[in-house]
Amino acid sequence: LAHHGYILENYLENILMPGERCATLVKSKGIHDLSIHEWSILADALKNNALTIKTVAMDALENLMASCVPIIIGEAPSTDSHHTHGRQGFADGQIDRLGLSHLGNTS
Repeated sequence: LAHHGYILENYLENILMPGERCATLVKSKGIHDLSIHEWSILADALKNNALTIKTVAMDALENLMASCVPIIIGEAPSTDSHHTHGRQGFADGQIDRLGLSHLGNTS
């Protein structure tokens, strides 16, 4: 993604990110770690524009490549999540939980 100046926004909270290890596997196999059901959810999110692919300005490409800014921005955790922030993934493979803030109580 980073090499071509693309970012993913609103990556689904309950789907493994690229490079994220499945708890039952020693080494990540990328999308092959996902179940068929998870593939379907991810495909539907792309088709319905819930998960979007965006291009960045050429002057921002260097920051993407240097992992200064995320290339994958996860959706905010739901109100019942124990996480306060969403995931974000970087070009160097690092994933953290410093993304979008937890969705507050709307009542």
